[in-house]
Amino acid sequence: MTDETENNMEDLKLILTEDTAKKIIGSKDNALNYLNCLNKDRAVNGLNFKIVSRGNRRGMYEISNTTSEIWKLIVNTWDYEISKKIIRDIFKTTTKYQNGKKADNAMQILIKEWNTLNLGNVAWPFSQGDFDGFVQRINSEQINGFEKDEKVKDAAVKYRRIKEINTVRNDFIETLIFEKNENIMPTLNHRRGVDFFVNGVSYDQKVAKSPTKEFKKEFGNNWRNIAISQPEIVAKYLYTYQDEGRFGADPRLLVVYLDEDVTIQQIRDIVANTDLNNYITVDFTFNHKVHGAKNYKVPCIVVLLYNK
Repeated sequence: MTDETENNMEDLKLILTEDTAKKIIGSKDNALNYLNCLNKDRAVNGLNFKIVSRGNRRGMYEISNTTSEIWKLIVNTWDYEISKKIIRDIFKTTTKYQNGKKADNAMQILIKEWNTLNLGNVAWPFSQGDFDGFVQRINSEQINGFEKDEKVKDAAVKYRRIKEINTVRNDFIETLIFEKNENIMPTLNHRRGVDFFVNGVSYDQKVAKSPTKEFKKEFGNNWRNIAISQPEIVAKYLYTYQDEGRFGADPRLLVVYLDEDVTIQQIRDIVANTDLNNYITVDFTFNHKVHGAKNYKVPCIVVLLYNK
């Protein structure tokens, strides 16, 4: 067994690379918007552009600089405190943030529709990635084909709807986290494995629907109490039993559901009482198929969601 500590803790207070700038800002349009806001705060040398209107499309830019020059300019003019404020202001205009602000009303509608359809408890009908196994189990039941079809249809509807409910809750959580901590710099692009920076350090937000089946098996009927009292153990299990195809030993903010039907109000209360400035250090061992067992040490913030 070898020891390995991955240090992916980029500190934006010290330096910004062009690659990280692209992770945060995402697109050329966002980059121009950012530079325009920066130019209003302080004069930016080296950029020649102006805002124009073309028909109904307002806020477009004419620019003489190349795309590569734009990213270089962002890096060369980077000021953490000023840039954080600008990016936070831009994030407030995004659809994700606006959806998060409307989550109370959206959730009420979704839960009402769920109950109108008589779908029972808000719970996954089958595990993600296990649709084939679910259908095989239905096919093995001693009922006729039409009844099997109805069971699969009902499960598909429940699955789609709980995915929709979780999207609303996840946008809500991200909005709450963003608003709670002024030291958080969100990314305007969520396709590169970094969701936000806390005090300049990059974190990837991961949402888990449970502390893992291995955790529940290990702690039996008392697993829920153990999770609430010792979230660092939950984090260790989630890192240890992650899928190797998506393996990472990077700093993460883990949002973990202990109850599938956790309410919006409970989420609000839990995030309000969570310290998002301080992280725990997680030591874990991962069994790689090719390289064998390796030890890792990573910083992590854990948010456990449950009904009290």
